Amino acid sequence: MSIHNYLHDSIQAQMKKFIVLSMMLFSHLCKAQAVMPWELLAVPYSITPDGLYEPQFPSWLDKYQNQEIVIQGYLVPVDVEGNQYALSRYAFSSCFFCGNAEPNSVIELIFKDRPDNLITDQFVVVKGTLVFNSKDPFRLFFILQQVEFAG
Repeated sequence: MSIHNYLHDSIQAQMKKFIVLSMMLFSHLCKAQAVMPWELLAVPYSITPDGLYEPQFPSWLDKYQNQEIVIQGYLVPVDVEGNQYALSRYAFSSCFFCGNAEPNSVIELIFKDRPDNLITDQFVVVKGTLVFNSKDPFRLFFILQQVEFAG
């Protein structure tokens, strides 16, 4: 075998390895979900005569209904004993529950498995199925079901 053939075969083998590794990396990146920006959830709302919030979900948001999303934010306890938590765009001192933000800046969390040791204001990345709530004025506009920590 000449040195020319040896180098040619070696380069071809290295190129094949590079292509296979590139394809593996690309397929992994395609499976990863992008983190949903909170701006997408900044839906308009009105206040009823009873003082309750009523969301108006724009039609362009429909593609996210009942879809798995990934979103990051701050854990806010709603009822610790009842294991009810929300995810807030803002830390507790600036969140909706303290009167410093709008109701479209929080998401009700329904965990797949009951988590232990959740910390108020802990910054987390979660994934789950996004549901829009336009029927029950005593629940949040957005509900994330089957929630798991994603990062």
